[in-house]
Amino acid sequence: MRARMSCRVSLVAETVGRFAQSALALGEGEVCATYRRSLYLRFPGNRYACVGERALGCGPLNALVADLPAAPALGERLRVSAAGARLWRPPAIAALGAPALDALRQAARGRAPQEGLACLLAHENNALSIHAQPALEALDRWLVGNALELEAEPLIGLGPGLTPSGDDYLGGMLIALRLCGRESQAQSLWRWLEPRLAARTSAISAAHLAAAAEGEGHEALHECLRKLYGSERSWEELLDALGAVGHCSGWDGLAGAHAVLRLA
Repeated sequence: MRARMSCRVSLVAETVGRFAQSALALGEGEVCATYRRSLYLRFPGNRYACVGERALGCGPLNALVADLPAAPALGERLRVSAAGARLWRPPAIAALGAPALDALRQAARGRAPQEGLACLLAHENNALSIHAQPALEALDRWLVGNALELEAEPLIGLGPGLTPSGDDYLGGMLIALRLCGRESQAQSLWRWLEPRLAARTSAISAAHLAAAAEGEGHEALHECLRKLYGSERSWEELLDALGAVGHCSGWDGLAGAHAVLRLA
């Protein structure tokens, strides 16, 4: 049996999301994924925290630190204190009037990544969106009042990455439903989605979806949603920040939110 690795490093978080705060309160976490500017810690009960430098940005699972330890090994155990950290929560957005979806479509043209589902924002298609079309159409039918059909299931876990494009799209839908005051529909989608996650996607992606079910995603996505309802910030600035979220996770989340808002 492999020996349990000792806790070599203790870190202090400056800013935490509330899902990260809850996980970190459990004590040591096991390093289960590492990246250039972040790492994931796994805690008992399938709790996760994404520990990263400030440039990672705020999010429900994120714990931001001043300095990330160099190349921790998978399986190493770390402790991150959030005792004095600022708690980040998504900003309140007054979803009044019609969202500026035409402006978003114009801004997305030529900027959306070729991979993932962001092409849908500009009313375009790629190989992934064509493959996902039956699932996307099933979700559109559900959004306007029909039963959620089995055709939607293949979107779960669809695409490459730690949080696949299909999952990020569904997360964006959950966040936008909450934004629009459609809590009962968000809860219905989550009740359908949650029991299917273990068989179709990663535990880390499932943790991000659990946060989205409560209306929380990366701050860059929330700022784009705020822009749709009148923020003065430029689309260029906001989409640059969105593009820094995962491989194309930020864009995929915005595509899912767009699917809800265009049918609201």
